[in-house]
Amino acid sequence: WGNDLRPTFADAVRAISNLAMAINTHTGITAHVDRHLFLDSQELFRTPFVYITADRAFELTERESKNLGEYMRRGGFVFADNAVPTLEYGPAEASLRQMFRDALGPQARFRPIPNTHPIYHCFYDFDGPPAGQEIGTTATVAYLKPVFTPTPVHFLEGIFLGDRLVGIYSDKGYCHMWAKNFGNEPQLRFGINVVIFALTQKGSIAQQQIDFFSQIGQ
Repeated sequence: WGNDLRPTFADAVRAISNLAMAINTHTGITAHVDRHLFLDSQELFRTPFVYITADRAFELTERESKNLGEYMRRGGFVFADNAVPTLEYGPAEASLRQMFRDALGPQARFRPIPNTHPIYHCFYDFDGPPAGQEIGTTATVAYLKPVFTPTPVHFLEGIFLGDRLVGIYSDKGYCHMWAKNFGNEPQLRFGINVVIFALTQKGSIAQQQIDFFSQIGQ
């Protein structure tokens, strides 16, 4: 959450809880969810994976942007998911993209993530990102008329600092898929991949913590 970022729509609340449940069920990881982690909090730097979604325009404060940028530079990982992918170049998309630019400045360059990237193969195997709600209507966002994206996006965009993937922008609306009670296995499996990749890639917060405690134990 941020001062102006309040994803209170129902699917946003259920999505991350369902993803954590899938992680706990199918992997050896124990996932805990902090639903209201604020972007200007120091707790951010003890959190190895941050999920941000939005269904409307928002703006980060200068302090939030600075903290988020420092978080990514110091090993953090951000998965930003547009909750209204059916609205092409909509306000939520614009705000999520601007969030990365404000946090990282000129380093925030969006690049397509190739299907050969480890994020698609680190636990389950995918030949690319599974479909989300980029085609169809988003019923949970009642104030928007149905708008169809004429050219669906078949890739995710990443932001890299050196060789490390620090952020993903998703124009898929995975929050709505993860929030479902059935028929969402590919999307949840991909979410598991993203979390595992964020935890295991070199330089991540989780790997830094493992290295620290390993040195203490020696």
